Amino acid sequence: MIITFGSINVDLIFSMSEIPQAGQTLLAKDFRTEAGGKGANQAVAAARDGAAVVMVGAVGDDAMAAIALRNLQDKADVTRVQRVREPTGCASILIDAGGRNMIAVAASANLIASSDVIDESLLQQASIVLMQMENDVSQIAKLVRRAKETSAQSILNLAPAFPLDPQILSLCDLIVVNEDEAETLAVWLGCEPSARSLSKRLNTGVLRTLGGEGAEAVTNGKEIRVSAMAVDVKDTTAAGDCFVGVLAAALDRGFSLEDAMRRASKAAAIACSRPGSQSSIPFASETDNWRTL
Repeated sequence: MIITFGSINVDLIFSMSEIPQAGQTLLAKDFRTEAGGKGANQAVAAARDGAAVVMVGAVGDDAMAAIALRNLQDKADVTRVQRVREPTGCASILIDAGGRNMIAVAASANLIASSDVIDESLLQQASIVLMQMENDVSQIAKLVRRAKETSAQSILNLAPAFPLDPQILSLCDLIVVNEDEAETLAVWLGCEPSARSLSKRLNTGVLRTLGGEGAEAVTNGKEIRVSAMAVDVKDTTAAGDCFVGVLAAALDRGFSLEDAMRRASKAAAIACSRPGSQSSIPFASETDNWRTL
Protein backbone atom coordinates (compact mmCIF):
# COMPACT_ATOMS: atom_id res chain seq x y z
CA MET A 1 0.00 0.00 0.00
CA ILE A 2 1.21 3.50 -0.89
CA ILE A 3 0.61 6.58 1.25
CA THR A 4 0.80 9.75 -0.83
CA PHE A 5 1.14 12.99 1.09
CA GLY A 6 0.87 15.78 -1.42
CA SER A 7 -0.89 18.55 -3.24
CA ILE A 8 -4.42 18.42 -4.63
CA ASN A 9 -5.26 21.09 -7.21
CA VAL A 10 -7.58 22.13 -9.98
CA ASP A 11 -5.77 22.76 -13.27
CA LEU A 12 -6.96 25.61 -15.51
CA ILE A 13 -5.53 24.58 -18.88
CA PHE A 14 -5.11 26.95 -21.82
CA SER A 15 -4.11 25.51 -25.22
CA MET A 16 -2.04 28.11 -27.07
CA SER A 17 -0.35 28.41 -30.45
CA GLU A 18 2.51 29.94 -28.49
CA ILE A 19 3.08 30.95 -24.88
CA PRO A 20 2.77 34.73 -24.31
CA GLN A 21 5.81 36.81 -23.48
CA ALA A 22 5.82 39.33 -20.64
CA GLY A 23 3.22 42.05 -21.27
CA GLN A 24 1.68 40.16 -24.20
CA THR A 25 -1.94 38.98 -24.45
CA LEU A 26 -2.79 36.09 -26.77
CA LEU A 27 -6.04 34.25 -27.35
CA ALA A 28 -6.14 30.59 -26.35
CA LYS A 29 -7.34 27.97 -28.85
CA ASP A 30 -9.36 26.28 -26.10
CA PHE A 31 -9.72 25.99 -22.33
CA ARG A 32 -10.63 23.21 -19.89
CA THR A 33 -10.48 22.39 -16.19
CA GLU A 34 -9.00 19.17 -14.82
CA ALA A 35 -8.02 17.66 -11.51
CA GLY A 36 -4.32 18.11 -10.80
CA GLY A 37 -1.60 18.74 -8.23
CA LYS A 38 1.61 16.73 -8.02
CA GLY A 39 0.43 14.65 -5.09
CA ALA A 40 -2.94 13.85 -6.63
CA ASN A 41 -1.43 13.19 -10.07
CA GLN A 42 1.05 10.72 -8.62
CA ALA A 43 -1.59 9.06 -6.47
CA VAL A 44 -3.88 8.64 -9.49
CA ALA A 45 -1.00 7.26 -11.57
CA ALA A 46 -0.13 4.70 -8.88
CA ALA A 47 -3.76 3.71 -8.37
CA ARG A 48 -4.43 3.36 -12.10
CA ASP A 49 -1.37 1.11 -12.29
CA GLY A 50 -2.98 -1.18 -9.72
CA ALA A 51 -1.65 -0.01 -6.35
CA ALA A 52 -3.74 0.49 -3.23
CA VAL A 53 -3.29 4.21 -2.48
CA VAL A 54 -4.20 6.36 0.51
CA MET A 55 -4.21 10.07 -0.39
CA VAL A 56 -3.37 12.56 2.35
CA GLY A 57 -3.72 16.28 1.72
CA ALA A 58 -6.18 19.18 1.92
CA VAL A 59 -8.77 20.95 -0.20
CA GLY A 60 -10.94 23.96 0.47
CA ASP A 61 -14.61 23.99 1.35
CA ASP A 62 -15.43 25.32 -2.11
CA ALA A 63 -16.78 24.31 -5.51
CA MET A 64 -13.33 23.48 -6.88
CA ALA A 65 -12.80 20.72 -4.30
CA ALA A 66 -15.18 18.38 -6.15
CA ILE A 67 -13.20 18.83 -9.37
CA ALA A 68 -9.89 18.31 -7.58
CA LEU A 69 -11.04 15.05 -5.95
CA ARG A 70 -12.93 13.61 -8.91
CA ASN A 71 -10.36 11.08 -10.14
CA LEU A 72 -8.96 10.32 -6.69
CA GLN A 73 -12.36 9.29 -5.38
CA ASP A 74 -12.63 6.70 -8.16
CA LYS A 75 -9.36 4.92 -7.37
CA ALA A 76 -7.84 5.98 -4.02
CA ASP A 77 -8.78 6.22 -0.34
CA VAL A 78 -9.50 9.93 0.28
CA THR A 79 -10.83 9.67 3.83
CA ARG A 80 -7.72 11.47 5.13
CA VAL A 81 -8.07 14.45 2.81
CA GLN A 82 -8.80 17.45 5.05
CA ARG A 83 -11.32 20.22 4.34
CA VAL A 84 -9.88 23.61 5.33
CA ARG A 85 -10.85 27.28 5.13
CA GLU A 86 -8.21 28.12 2.52
CA PRO A 87 -9.32 27.74 -1.11
CA THR A 88 -8.52 24.58 -3.04
CA GLY A 89 -5.11 24.75 -4.71
CA CYS A 90 -5.12 25.92 -8.31
CA ALA A 91 -2.70 25.86 -11.25
CA SER A 92 -2.83 27.88 -14.45
CA ILE A 93 -1.24 25.87 -17.27
CA LEU A 94 -0.41 27.25 -20.71
CA ILE A 95 0.52 24.67 -23.36
CA ASP A 96 1.93 25.61 -26.77
CA ALA A 97 1.65 23.79 -30.09
CA GLY A 98 4.84 21.83 -29.37
CA GLY A 99 3.51 20.44 -26.09
CA ARG A 100 5.73 22.68 -23.94
CA ASN A 101 4.11 24.23 -20.91
CA MET A 102 4.32 27.13 -18.47
CA ILE A 103 2.66 26.71 -15.06
CA ALA A 104 1.78 29.05 -12.20
CA VAL A 105 0.53 27.45 -8.96
CA ALA A 106 -1.38 28.84 -5.98
CA ALA A 107 -0.76 26.32 -3.19
CA SER A 108 -3.57 27.60 -0.92
CA ALA A 109 -5.09 24.64 1.00
CA ASN A 110 -2.04 22.48 0.25
CA LEU A 111 0.02 24.54 2.70
CA ILE A 112 -2.47 23.72 5.48
CA ALA A 113 -2.31 19.96 4.90
CA SER A 114 -0.95 18.06 7.88
CA SER A 115 0.91 14.76 7.78
CA ASP A 116 -0.21 14.19 11.38
CA VAL A 117 -3.45 12.65 10.09
CA ILE A 118 -1.36 9.62 9.11
CA ASP A 119 -1.66 7.54 12.27
CA GLU A 120 1.01 5.05 13.29
CA SER A 121 -1.07 1.98 12.41
CA LEU A 122 -1.56 3.25 8.85
CA LEU A 123 2.12 4.13 8.50
CA GLN A 124 3.10 0.65 9.65
CA GLN A 125 0.96 -0.87 6.89
CA ALA A 126 2.57 1.13 4.07
CA SER A 127 5.25 -0.25 1.80
CA ILE A 128 5.92 3.19 0.29
CA VAL A 129 5.47 6.76 1.50
CA LEU A 130 5.42 9.10 -1.49
CA MET A 131 5.95 12.86 -1.12
CA GLN A 132 6.53 15.97 -3.25
CA MET A 133 7.33 19.61 -2.44
CA GLU A 134 4.00 21.41 -2.86
CA ASN A 135 3.11 21.18 0.84
CA ASP A 136 4.50 22.77 3.99
CA VAL A 137 8.17 21.76 4.22
CA SER A 138 8.01 21.12 7.96
CA GLN A 139 5.22 18.58 7.41
CA ILE A 140 7.24 16.83 4.71
CA ALA A 141 10.34 16.69 6.94
CA LYS A 142 8.28 15.31 9.83
CA LEU A 143 6.86 12.54 7.64
CA VAL A 144 10.29 11.64 6.28
CA ARG A 145 11.55 11.17 9.83
CA ARG A 146 8.51 9.09 10.80
CA ALA A 147 8.81 6.88 7.72
CA LYS A 148 12.46 6.20 8.54
CA GLU A 149 11.33 4.50 11.75
CA THR A 150 9.21 2.00 9.81
CA SER A 151 9.81 -0.58 7.09
CA ALA A 152 8.23 1.71 4.48
CA GLN A 153 10.36 2.98 1.61
CA SER A 154 10.22 6.79 1.43
CA ILE A 155 10.30 8.42 -2.00
CA LEU A 156 10.59 12.19 -2.27
CA ASN A 157 10.01 13.89 -5.59
CA LEU A 158 11.93 17.14 -5.04
CA ALA A 159 9.52 19.10 -7.19
CA PRO A 160 9.39 21.97 -7.26
CA ALA A 161 12.98 22.22 -6.06
CA PHE A 162 12.81 23.93 -2.69
CA PRO A 163 15.56 23.99 -0.03
CA LEU A 164 15.33 21.07 2.37
CA ASP A 165 17.85 20.12 5.04
CA PRO A 166 20.36 17.68 3.45
CA GLN A 167 20.02 15.53 6.57
CA ILE A 168 16.32 15.11 5.79
CA LEU A 169 17.10 14.29 2.16
CA SER A 170 19.56 11.66 3.32
CA LEU A 171 16.83 9.95 5.35
CA CYS A 172 14.80 9.31 2.18
CA ASP A 173 15.29 6.01 0.39
CA LEU A 174 14.96 7.60 -3.04
CA ILE A 175 15.09 11.22 -4.24
CA VAL A 176 13.51 11.80 -7.66
CA VAL A 177 14.46 14.92 -9.66
CA ASN A 178 14.24 16.11 -13.24
CA GLU A 179 17.16 17.85 -14.95
CA ASP A 180 16.32 21.35 -13.68
CA GLU A 181 15.72 20.12 -10.13
CA ALA A 182 18.98 18.17 -10.23
CA GLU A 183 20.84 21.33 -11.27
CA THR A 184 19.29 23.28 -8.38
CA LEU A 185 20.02 20.51 -5.87
CA ALA A 186 23.60 20.25 -7.10
CA VAL A 187 24.14 23.98 -6.49
CA TRP A 188 22.86 23.61 -2.90
CA LEU A 189 25.10 20.60 -2.29
CA GLY A 190 28.15 21.84 -4.19
CA CYS A 191 28.44 18.87 -6.55
CA GLU A 192 27.67 17.79 -10.11
CA PRO A 193 23.99 17.30 -11.10
CA SER A 194 24.37 13.65 -12.12
CA ALA A 195 22.50 10.96 -10.20
CA ARG A 196 25.84 9.43 -9.17
CA SER A 197 27.24 12.67 -7.76
CA LEU A 198 24.02 13.58 -5.95
CA SER A 199 23.67 10.06 -4.56
CA LYS A 200 27.23 10.08 -3.28
CA ARG A 201 26.82 13.48 -1.63
CA LEU A 202 23.51 12.56 0.05
CA ASN A 203 24.40 8.92 0.73
CA THR A 204 21.02 7.76 -0.54
CA GLY A 205 19.33 6.72 -3.78
CA VAL A 206 18.81 9.35 -6.47
CA LEU A 207 16.82 9.04 -9.69
CA ARG A 208 17.12 11.74 -12.36
CA THR A 209 14.66 11.89 -15.24
CA LEU A 210 16.14 13.17 -18.49
CA GLY A 211 13.13 13.90 -20.70
CA GLY A 212 13.65 12.40 -24.14
CA GLU A 213 16.92 10.85 -22.97
CA GLY A 214 15.21 8.56 -20.46
CA ALA A 215 16.23 8.33 -16.81
CA GLU A 216 19.21 7.39 -14.65
CA ALA A 217 19.42 6.26 -11.06
CA VAL A 218 22.10 5.35 -8.54
CA THR A 219 21.37 3.32 -5.43
CA ASN A 220 23.98 1.66 -3.23
CA GLY A 221 26.62 2.64 -5.79
CA LYS A 222 24.87 0.80 -8.63
CA GLU A 223 23.97 2.85 -11.71
CA ILE A 224 20.84 2.18 -13.76
CA ARG A 225 19.94 3.77 -17.08
CA VAL A 226 16.72 3.35 -19.07
CA SER A 227 15.72 4.83 -22.41
CA ALA A 228 12.72 6.98 -23.18
CA MET A 229 10.18 5.91 -25.79
CA ALA A 230 9.83 8.07 -28.89
CA VAL A 231 6.26 9.37 -29.17
CA ASP A 232 4.40 12.17 -30.88
CA VAL A 233 4.33 14.59 -27.93
CA LYS A 234 0.98 16.28 -27.36
CA ASP A 235 1.32 17.49 -23.75
CA THR A 236 4.05 16.93 -21.14
CA THR A 237 2.10 18.41 -18.21
CA ALA A 238 1.62 15.25 -16.13
CA ALA A 239 4.35 13.06 -17.62
CA GLY A 240 6.76 13.51 -14.73
CA ASP A 241 4.06 12.81 -12.15
CA CYS A 242 2.92 9.78 -14.13
CA PHE A 243 6.49 8.46 -14.08
CA VAL A 244 6.82 8.86 -10.31
CA GLY A 245 3.41 7.37 -9.51
CA VAL A 246 3.87 4.32 -11.73
CA LEU A 247 7.42 3.88 -10.41
CA ALA A 248 6.01 3.75 -6.87
CA ALA A 249 3.27 1.31 -7.90
CA ALA A 250 5.78 -1.03 -9.54
CA LEU A 251 8.09 -0.92 -6.51
CA ASP A 252 5.06 -1.60 -4.31
CA ARG A 253 4.47 -4.79 -6.34
CA GLY A 254 8.06 -5.91 -5.80
CA PHE A 255 9.65 -4.83 -9.10
CA SER A 256 13.38 -4.10 -9.11
CA LEU A 257 14.20 -0.40 -9.47
CA GLU A 258 15.35 -0.95 -13.05
CA ASP A 259 12.15 -2.75 -14.05
CA ALA A 260 10.07 -0.15 -12.23
CA MET A 261 11.86 2.62 -14.15
CA ARG A 262 11.17 0.86 -17.45
CA ARG A 263 7.48 0.55 -16.68
CA ALA A 264 7.33 4.17 -15.49
CA SER A 265 9.04 5.35 -18.70
CA LYS A 266 6.48 3.50 -20.78
CA ALA A 267 3.55 5.00 -18.84
CA ALA A 268 5.06 8.50 -19.05
CA ALA A 269 5.43 8.14 -22.83
CA ILE A 270 1.74 7.30 -23.08
CA ALA A 271 0.90 10.38 -20.98
CA CYS A 272 3.02 12.59 -23.27
CA SER A 273 1.13 11.32 -26.31
CA ARG A 274 -2.19 12.62 -24.95
CA PRO A 275 -3.49 16.06 -24.03
CA GLY A 276 -4.41 16.76 -20.42
CA SER A 277 -3.02 16.33 -16.93
CA GLN A 278 -4.67 13.52 -14.94
CA SER A 279 -6.75 12.56 -17.96
CA SER A 280 -3.53 11.62 -19.82
CA ILE A 281 -2.37 9.12 -17.18
CA PRO A 282 -2.79 5.53 -18.42
CA PHE A 283 -4.36 2.53 -16.71
CA ALA A 284 -2.31 -0.62 -16.07
CA SER A 285 -3.79 -2.48 -19.05
CA GLU A 286 -2.76 0.32 -21.40
CA THR A 287 0.81 0.29 -20.10
CA ASP A 288 0.89 -3.51 -20.29
CA ASN A 289 -0.13 -3.42 -23.95
CA TRP A 290 2.07 -0.54 -25.07
CA ARG A 291 4.98 -1.49 -27.29
CA THR A 292 8.17 -2.41 -25.44
CA LEU A 293 11.06 -0.01 -24.94
